[in-house]
Amino acid sequence: MSKIDLSLPSKFMDACVAKDNVKALRLAKLMAKQHNCTLKAELDLLDFDASILSSEYRLPITTMIKELRKYENNRNTDRN
Repeated sequence: MSKIDLSLPSKFMDACVAKDNVKALRLAKLMAKQHNCTLKAELDLLDFDASILSSEYRLPITTMIKELRKYENNRNTDRN
């Protein structure tokens, strides 16, 4: 059993505030792997969790999640 890194959500939040798409995507994928779910499911969970945060953090996170979803959709479209 692999060790769960509990610092990933706060690192994801920091990457969103810093507008670092590459780091945010990497962290979201790591969290999805830890939670044994798809990236889409992880982004849905992160989006839901962001709803309880102050607007200072909620807005950058929801914006980043929208960008990551768009990136993943384009990537999946390009594969097909």
